[in-house]
Amino acid sequence: MKAIILILLVALTFAACKKGGVGPYQSQGVIIGVFSGLCPKDLRCGGVEITIKDDPTKNPPPFYYIDTALTQLGISANAKFPINVSLNWKHDTTSTYYIIVTSLKVD
Repeated sequence: MKAIILILLVALTFAACKKGGVGPYQSQGVIIGVFSGLCPKDLRCGGVEITIKDDPTKNPPPFYYIDTALTQLGISANAKFPINVSLNWKHDTTSTYYIIVTSLKVD
C-alpha cells in the first residue's frame, strides 16, 4: 500500500510540473517602417525601424534600427506596416540605436 501511495505521489509531482523558461523567441516587437533617407557618406543611418516590447535595456530608445532589408528578414518588400514579430536579437556594439536580429518570425 505504501508503494502505491509513493508511486502516486511521484506521478502527481511530475504531472504538476511545468517546463519553465521562455519560448523560442526572447522578445516581441513591431516593425514600424523603413527609413531610407540620405545620410552623410561616412555616417551609418537608416534601416528597418522596430520597437521592442518589454525591452530589458536600461533607458531604451523608442525604436531601434535593423541594418537589413525586409526581404532578408523573410518579409515581403510590399508588406503593410505595422508588422508584429517575434525575434531573438542582441545590441549592435557599434551603435546605440542598432540591433542585430538572429532570428525572426512574423506573428
